[in-house]
Amino acid sequence: MARELELASFRGDDHPGLVGAALACRVCLSSDVDWSLDVDDVGGEVQCHCVACGHKRAVSLNLDQTLRLALHTPEHPLEVAAPLVLGEPIG
Repeated sequence: MARELELASFRGDDHPGLVGAALACRVCLSSDVDWSLDVDDVGGEVQCHCVACGHKRAVSLNLDQTLRLALHTPEHPLEVAAPLVLGEPIG
């Protein structure tokens, strides 16, 4: 039986809410998903397990997405900086 593999639908620089939505359960739409990251030379794969309904799936990642999830763990959430506005002084 062939294994079904989904492609991740977020960019490496997307807002954390979009990353979370991309990993949400496709069966019950719950955002309560446990995930683990597997990294290789060309990207990675995230194993998602829905806490609400138990659905499991593998999601394929490119290098940017893999780096993003490697930095974004439940223990170390990413800090999202405010966007810079052209002409606005920095600092």
